Amino acid sequence: MKANHVMIDLETMGITPDSAVVSIGAVVFDPRFNHVSSKTFYRELDWSDQRRLIDPETRKWWSTNTPLAQNALNGLEELTGTLTELAVWLPKDAKVWGNGATFDIGILENAYRQHGIDIPWKFWNIRDCRTVKDMYESSRGGFSKKSGGILHHALDDAIFQAQYICDMWKALVFYAGG
Repeated sequence: MKANHVMIDLETMGITPDSAVVSIGAVVFDPRFNHVSSKTFYRELDWSDQRRLIDPETRKWWSTNTPLAQNALNGLEELTGTLTELAVWLPKDAKVWGNGATFDIGILENAYRQHGIDIPWKFWNIRDCRTVKDMYESSRGGFSKKSGGILHHALDDAIFQAQYICDMWKALVFYAGG
C-alpha cells in the first residue's frame, strides 16, 4: 500500500480560519513504517493580496523571527493556483495531519471554500499531531523539541512533525505490545 499520510504545516498572518497564508509545507509519510518520504510540497505565497485576514499582532510577531523564517514573507505564488497544485499533489485518499485539530487544516479548508475549490480530502481523514503527542507524553513522558531546520518554516516544520509522529507511533505501538 502506498503511503497516504501527509503532514501539512502553514505559516500565516493570523490564527483564525480566514487568516492570510504565508507559506504551505507538506510531506508524505507512513507512521506504520517510521518513514518520512522525500515527496514534499512547498510554496511561499503573496499573502498581502489574498482577501484574507492580516492580524496586526501576527504581522508584528513575524518581525521578531529569524531572517531565514522571514524569507517566506516575500512569496509571489497566488493562493488559488497553489490550492489547486496542492490538491493535485496529494496522494489518493490522503490522511492529512496538522499540528492542532483546527489550525492548519481548518485554514486550508476555509481557503478552498473561499476560492470555490473542492476540499481534496475527506473529513474523516483529518488527523491531529497534538493528540498523538499528548497520548505519548501521558504514557511515556516528554518528547524532544525541534532541533535543526528553520523554526517557522512550513516545510521544515512539516518534516519535523511527520518524523515525530512516526517516532511516537512506533513507541506507542511498542508500549502497547503491538
